[in-house]
Amino acid sequence: MNREAINYVKDAEARVEELRANAEKEIKDIKAGTALRMEKINEQTEHELAAYRKEQQEQVESRLGEDEKVFEEQINEDINRFNATYESEKDRLASRIAEEVLRRYGNS
Repeated sequence: MNREAINYVKDAEARVEELRANAEKEIKDIKAGTALRMEKINEQTEHELAAYRKEQQEQVESRLGEDEKVFEEQINEDINRFNATYESEKDRLASRIAEEVLRRYGNS
């Protein structure tokens, strides 16, 4: 019986070692799988973030383009208004200058 007990204990220790090895392999596999999933999630997140940044940049550029067009239109309107004012007032200005010259220097 003593020999049976020793063999039983040896078998039990062997099973424990086998279970321990299997558990360590499972833990290693789980860690590797988790690392792969994390890597995929990080890649996907980076990809989505890059797409979001690109979309935001395009929106900003679009808004800037629209603002630039509005400002250009305003500038052109101001130029046209100033030119129209100049054209309408240049004869009056020339007359005023002539009057002032005559007043200062007389009818020489």
